[in-house]
Amino acid sequence: MTDLSMPATTGTTTVGEARELRRLLAVVLDAITLDYAAPDCERRLADRAGWAHTVLTAVNNGTSNDIGWEADFLRSKLTAEQADADAKAVRRSVDRAFPAVAAFLADEREAGK
Repeated sequence: MTDLSMPATTGTTTVGEARELRRLLAVVLDAITLDYAAPDCERRLADRAGWAHTVLTAVNNGTSNDIGWEADFLRSKLTAEQADADAKAVRRSVDRAFPAVAAFLADEREAGK
């Protein structure tokens, strides 16, 4: 846990730093905001929280001096994760619409192993 009795920095925050910090916080908020009805919601939230934790730890510990880079990194992870979730949703939709095709493709994948 972080010791909050002493300030992390003694200098003043610039407008640019404040803007980057707000951008990082917005991305972290996006990371921990997910529709609870979404498939695999718990797993996805755990993954997203882990990425957010890593980024926030790096910024808080001072091991990263570029808050903007950290925000961009987390945003790219979230974008890739969402694209993967969307692709899985499409596959599930097709599987429901065409169960015979889904069974055939599953058999083909299994035979290819």
